[in-house]
Parts: sequence; C-alpha cells; structure tokens
Amino acid sequence: MINIRVSEEKDKKRIVDLLNQEGIRDINLNYKNLNNSMVVCDGGEVIGYTDYNEIEDESTGVIETLIIKKEFQGQNIGDGLIKALLNLADKRRIKKVYVGANNKNSLFLEKVGLTKRKLHVSEGVVKHILKGKESRKQEDIEVFEAILPDFFNGACKGRG
Repeated sequence: MINIRVSEEKDKKRIVDLLNQEGIRDINLNYKNLNNSMVVCDGGEVIGYTDYNEIEDESTGVIETLIIKKEFQGQNIGDGLIKALLNLADKRRIKKVYVGANNKNSLFLEKVGLTKRKLHVSEGVVKHILKGKESRKQEDIEVFEAILPDFFNGACKGRG
C-alpha cells in the first residue's frame, strides 16, 4: 500500500539508500530537514522523497530534492508527493515555493500545476536555486513557482 507522510527519524537510512541509488550523496538529514520533508512508502520501502528549505523572514520555500524510484515513475506518485509537500508548506504558513527548472523536471512540474517564470525574487531564493552552480544573472534563472494556498484552487482540478 502506498503511503505519503512527513519523514521521521526512523526513515533516515532508507532515505539515504534511495538518494544514493539515484546518485545524490550530499544531503543533510538533520531534524529541521526531516521536518520539512515527505516520503512515499510502499509497505516498508521508501520509494520517494522530497524536501524544502525555508528561507527565513520571507515565508518562502525552495524544493531541494524530489526523487521517485525509477520503477515507480509514471504512476502519479510524484504528483501526489509534491502536492503533499506543498500542503505541508501551506500549513506552516509558507506563501511561495520555488523549484529550479531544468530539462528533466519541466514537463512534470508543468503537469503538476506549478507556473514557470523567470526568477525575480530575493537573493535567498537565488542562493538556494544556484547552490553549487555557476553564478548567472538573476533574470536568467527559470523556476517553477507555487503560490499558496492559491495553488490548490487550480492544480487539483485535473489537467487532461
């Protein structure tokens, strides 16, 4: 049975194993990160993970990681996971959530209901989006944005 929930301390090893399988090795799973993350489990197996970092004093979050095990992709599990994370962020009074755009995630994020736009926001968001990447002009950075709670008024109505 598929279950989406907030990550817990007991999930750490299974999350790290999933991330390592997908080539992600530099993630910090401290209490704050776990508290701002969600897992998808199939029985006892973690098959998906996502998290966001809150930008202090801005009511803004940046999704850092979104991973679904390859054999479970294409089954709308990622859609449910990202919407659950946005719901969690909304409950915690986050007003905007951003995800860096790239060729791998653009079609998926559009289907989920996020809006693609050029980044014209604070340096805090820029630093999170560009973490470890070359510095570019702020206007050149494309992101996907969810404005909360308005996102749920449009995104959950089905998009053929």
